[in-house]
Order: sequence, then C-alpha cells, then structure tokens
Amino acid sequence: MKNFIRVLLLTGGLILFINSNSYAIVDVSAYGGFGFKGEVAGMDYKALPYGLKVHYNTSIVPMLEMGLGVYYQEMKVKFDTLSDGWDAKRQTFGLDMNLILALPIIHPYGRFTYGFWDKFEDDTENYKAWGLGAGVELTVIPFFRLFGEYNYDVADHGEKYKTNSILLGLKFDF
Repeated sequence: MKNFIRVLLLTGGLILFINSNSYAIVDVSAYGGFGFKGEVAGMDYKALPYGLKVHYNTSIVPMLEMGLGVYYQEMKVKFDTLSDGWDAKRQTFGLDMNLILALPIIHPYGRFTYGFWDKFEDDTENYKAWGLGAGVELTVIPFFRLFGEYNYDVADHGEKYKTNSILLGLKFDF
C-alpha cells in the first residue's frame, strides 16, 4: 500500500508539473480603454490608453497558461486641474506576462507589465514603468477572445504617474 501511494503521488506530481501544450502558441491582442483615475503630484488626470500586445504561450501546469511577450501602449492624457486643458501623449514599450486559467469559455487572468521605455512627448530621456492587471477573456469563436481588464500602472518621470484603467480588447490566437 505504501508503494502504491508513493507511485500515485509521483505520478500526480509529474502530471501536474510537466509542461504541456498550450491552446495557442502565439497570440496578438489590440485594446483600448479609459483611465478613470490618474494622479501625479497632487493633480488628477484622465487618460485614453490603447495598444497592442503579443505573447508566446506555454502551459505551466494543466489548465494554467503563461504568456511571455511584449507590449506597446499609447495614452492620451488630460489634466483636470490646468485651466487651459493641456493634453499630452505618453508612450510605453516593454515586457508583458500573462497567467491565464484555461477554462472552457471564460478565462480569468492576471497580467504584469514592465515598460523599459516610457516617454511623454516632450521628455528628453526614457523612463521606466510597471503595471498590474486582472481580467477575464471570453471565447467568442475559436481563436478569437474578447477581454476586459482592470489595470494599475505606475511610471516614474521624476514624479510618480499612477493610472487606474479599464481596458477592453480583442485577442487572436494562432
């Protein structure tokens, strides 16, 4: 009986931790959204983020996929407290990682981004940024998923720009 339990535990561990094929090897996503709460140096701002992301996907354990890739995002920023309504454009390029629970139709996920190139249109140097997100993907038809995500983003340009956004997009798996 002891050997049976050992073999059962070893087999279960191997099944759980051996890399298996992902649903799609590569995915491409386009998204847009609304930054409903932004803050820098005591000023509030609103934002319109939009961008693209591409991932190479693999399964960590059955039903848990990991996507490693890159993203590019632009964000139109409108500062609420300035009387002249000054607008700016922020651009970010960096690494993107997703952890997706691979359920049949609904796929909850978490996202981490690290922007190694983050720049406002009049910056003379590049800055860093990072972000965390959580969302849900919905399979519409095979290979196409709609997704919605809450994203928290922080960029340090001498002052910390903190943005809370809701993103909606379309993902194509191939």
